[in-house]
Amino acid sequence: MRTSVVFVHVVFGVAVLTASVACKSSGAARLEGRWKGRRADGVTPELQSSANAFAVASEITVRGDQIAFTTPAARNVTATLFVDKDEGGAVVIHTNKDVSSETFTFSGDKTMSWKIDEKRSIVFEKVD
Repeated sequence: MRTSVVFVHVVFGVAVLTASVACKSSGAARLEGRWKGRRADGVTPELQSSANAFAVASEITVRGDQIAFTTPAARNVTATLFVDKDEGGAVVIHTNKDVSSETFTFSGDKTMSWKIDEKRSIVFEKVD
């Protein structure tokens, strides 16, 4: 009996350790930090000015497995992020508050795009 209890504790400990390492994958590490919106891409010319204003007022902050979104529509919405895919220059995540996927594409260490839909995205610059 004692051996099976110890075994269960060891298995549980390994599972917790594996889960915590998974949250700190290279995808989450690339997202780590404070990102400030710089511009909107893929919008029609008549909407470019308002889309850019929305983008510039947007910010994403990632610390560990916590992600916070600030946009003109919502201030400091915080959630736990889960990396679904980390391939090449793109990281796909979902959060505990929204199971739909969000795609972030990186252009170097300081620039990323948040894919809003098939045509539109917001470009962010890392500020810390």
